[in-house]
Amino acid sequence: MKMGWEDAAIWLLAWFSALAFCGARLAWMLFGVATDPPDDLAALKIWERKRRWLVISELAALPAFATLALVVGKLRQWPVEGIVLFSMLLGALGFAFFLDALQTIIRRRVGMNSGGVNG
Repeated sequence: MKMGWEDAAIWLLAWFSALAFCGARLAWMLFGVATDPPDDLAALKIWERKRRWLVISELAALPAFATLALVVGKLRQWPVEGIVLFSMLLGALGFAFFLDALQTIIRRRVGMNSGGVNG
């Protein structure tokens, strides 16, 4: 199997997007983000930054998983049907992360904090 520069570029894009997503998710799992904002102003800025990057990582999950499925299918020379099925499978995972990020954004716009109304 011969790999051209297009294949290498697609593979690198998929690798970097998956690495960014996994890095953000691992950081969230290791360091966590409290559901309630802290009272201290400096801690509040750090909390907001963590929440923002968590949302960005979840929004990036859908294209990262779709790109990963396309790269794997192309490099393994799968038929188009197999690539589509693999994309749908990984897209279901990415869509769950996307909905979680969307929920966070909508709650922020409406003025809701994890279930309660900000006062």
